[in-house]
Amino acid sequence: MAAREVRKRRSNLAPPPPEIDVDADIPVQSAFARIVSGGTTPRSTLGSPLTSHAYRRSGIGDLAGGKRRNISLSEVELLPWVCCMAPAILQFVLYSTVIVTSLFFPTACYVYMASLAACINLWIFNLASSSFWGSFQLRKGTATDWHALLQKLPDEDKAEACHIVLLPNFKENEKMLKETLDNLGRSRMALNSMKVVLAMEAREGTPAREKAARIIKEKAHLFSDLIACYHPEGLTGEVAGKSSNTQWAFREALRRYGSMLAKRDPSKVFLTVADADTLLHPQYFSALAYQGLTMSPEERSWCIFQSPILLFRNIFSVPFLTRATAHATLIFELASLANQTVMPAFAYSAYSMTLALACHPEVDGWDVDVIAEDHHMFCKCYFAALWESAHECQERTKHGAAQAAPPIAPRLKVQPIYLPALSYLVESSEGYMASLTARFQQARRHMQGVIELGYVLLQYSRFATSVGTFKLPFRTHVGIVLIVIKIFVLHILSTAQCFSMIFVGAVSVTPRIFRWVMDGNLMLLLKDESGFLWSALSLATSSFRDSGTVVQALISVLSSISCVFLVYSFVCWIVMVDLIEGRYHALAESAAPKSPARAMQPVREVSEGGGSTPPTSTEDEVLQRLASAKLKEPPKEPGEVFAPGFVSGPRSLAWRLAVLCQVLNDTITGGRKRGRMAV
Repeated sequence: MAAREVRKRRSNLAPPPPEIDVDADIPVQSAFARIVSGGTTPRSTLGSPLTSHAYRRSGIGDLAGGKRRNISLSEVELLPWVCCMAPAILQFVLYSTVIVTSLFFPTACYVYMASLAACINLWIFNLASSSFWGSFQLRKGTATDWHALLQKLPDEDKAEACHIVLLPNFKENEKMLKETLDNLGRSRMALNSMKVVLAMEAREGTPAREKAARIIKEKAHLFSDLIACYHPEGLTGEVAGKSSNTQWAFREALRRYGSMLAKRDPSKVFLTVADADTLLHPQYFSALAYQGLTMSPEERSWCIFQSPILLFRNIFSVPFLTRATAHATLIFELASLANQTVMPAFAYSAYSMTLALACHPEVDGWDVDVIAEDHHMFCKCYFAALWESAHECQERTKHGAAQAAPPIAPRLKVQPIYLPALSYLVESSEGYMASLTARFQQARRHMQGVIELGYVLLQYSRFATSVGTFKLPFRTHVGIVLIVIKIFVLHILSTAQCFSMIFVGAVSVTPRIFRWVMDGNLMLLLKDESGFLWSALSLATSSFRDSGTVVQALISVLSSISCVFLVYSFVCWIVMVDLIEGRYHALAESAAPKSPARAMQPVREVSEGGGSTPPTSTEDEVLQRLASAKLKEPPKEPGEVFAPGFVSGPRSLAWRLAVLCQVLNDTITGGRKRGRMAV
C-alpha cells in the first residue's frame, strides 16, 4: 500500500498508466505492452531490475519517481547556461594567462608553461605505461576461446542471452556496410541470438531505402533478424547525428521485439552500438555474453562493455599527421581500459550495455540533443546509478526500513573486453590535403565533446543540491571530480599547453632567432670558422646554467617528453605488428562444437526496409557461405588490414624494424604537430 500511495503524488501527471500490483512479477511485461501498443511512460520504456526496490519503481514507467527527470544543457535556465559556458570560460582564462604573462611577466610565464608541460607530461606517461600493460592484456584476451567458455555455462543462461546490434549510419558506402554485416555474421551467436538494426537517416532519401532493401535481401540469412529503420529529419528538440539516430533505432527495436523481450531478463539482453565501419572481433559477442552472464544481475546491469578501438583499417594510406592521431587514439583508449585506478574509462565509438541499463528510468536511451553520444551516455549512466542509490535511500528512510540502504557510491563500471575493434581513419579520395582537411573537420566535431564537462557539472550540481553535498560519501565526490579532470585535461588543458608553446615561441623565441640570423651567426655556423660550432655549444651550455631555476625547469620538462614518446611509440608498434601478423585473429573461429539453431525465435514481420527473416539456416551452412564468399581480395601490401576476417602471418625482422621507424616518425614528428587532432 505504501508504494501505491507514493504513486499518487504529483497529481499533475497526465494521465497516469493503469495500476499494477508491485508485488507481482510482471513489471517488465507491462512496460513492453505499452511500447508495442505505441504508448509511452512517464520516465522510461522499461525500468530496471537492478534491485528489488528498483523493480517496484519500474515497469509502468516509475510513477513513484514522479515526472521524468531530464537533465540537459538545453534547459532554458541560469544553471544549465552557466555549466554550458564553463568550458569556454576555463579555456579563455588559460589562454589569457599565457598571453598576459608572456607579454608582461616573463618569469611567471615560464613557471606557468613549466606547470602545464609537467601536467601533460605526467598525463602522457600514465597513458604510455598503462597502454603498455594493456597491450599484454590484448594478447591475453585474443588468445582466449570465449565461445568455448560460454558453452560451459548453464543452458538456461545461454538460452536467455541475446544481442541487439544498432548500426547508425548516414550516406555510408554500401560495400562497407555489407563488409560490416559479414563480419558480424562470423560470430557464433549471430544466427540464433543476434538481431541487427540498420539505423538509416530518412534525410538520405530514397537511395537509403533502396540500399537497405538490397542489404537485407543479401545478408538477412546471417542473423536471427535484420531490419532497417529510418530516423525522420527535423524532429523537435533533436540535433542531427549519431545519438539521435541511435535513439530512434533503439525505440524501433523495442517496438519490433517488445513482445519477445518482455519474456526475457533485460539484464541478459545486450545492446551494442557500433559505427558502420567497425569490425568487431568475431568472438566479441561470445566474450560479451560470457563476461556478462558470469556477473551478478545487478553488476552487469550497471556495466558498459568496451573493446579497444584500433583505427588501423587504412593506416598506411592516410597522411602521417592523420596516422599520428590513430596512434594517439590507441594509446588513450587502451590505457583507459587497462588502468581505471585513477581515471575512469569512457564509452567510445563501439560499446555494449544491457537492456536493463539502457531502459533504466534515469537513462531512458540516448539523448537526442547531444553530439558526443558515447561519452555522454557514459556520464548519464554514471549519474543514473547515483540517482538510483539516492532514491533508494530516501524510500528506505521514508518507510522506516530496518535494513540500512547501501551508500550513495558510484556503481557504473566500464568492463574491458580485450578483443580489438577495427575502424577506418577519415580519408578523402581527392588527395593528401583533402584528407588532412577532412581529418581536421572531424577533429573539430570531436572537440565539441568538451560540452560534456558542462553536463557533468550540471548533473553534479543538481545531485548535490538534491541529496546534500555533505551527505555524499567522499569517494563519490572524488569519482565525479576525476571525470571532470579527465575531460578538462583531454579537451582544455592539453590545448592550452599547445597554445602556450606556439604563442610564446612566436612572441619570444622567434624574434631572438631572427636577430641571431641577421647578425650573421647562421653563416658562421654553416662555415664553422674558428671552431664556431664548439663555441656556440659552449655558449648554450653556459646560458642554460645562467638562465635560472625557472627556465631550467621548463627546458628539463620539455626535453623529457621525448623519452615518454619512445614508450608511447613502442606500444603502438607492438599492437600494430600483432594485428598485422594475425596474432589477434588466430582464434577468431572458436574450436567449440557448433550448436544447432535454438534460443531466439525467428521474427518474420516485414520491416520498414522491406526485409524479412528467411527460414532458419544451420550454423554450418552460414559459416560455409561466409567461407566461400569473397569478402575482399587479400591485402597486397604488408600493412593493409581492411579485409573482414583479416589474418596474416609472421613478417621479417626488416619489415618489423621498418614499421617501428614509421611509428617513431609519426609519433615524434606528427605527434608534436597534431594539436587536438589526436582527439
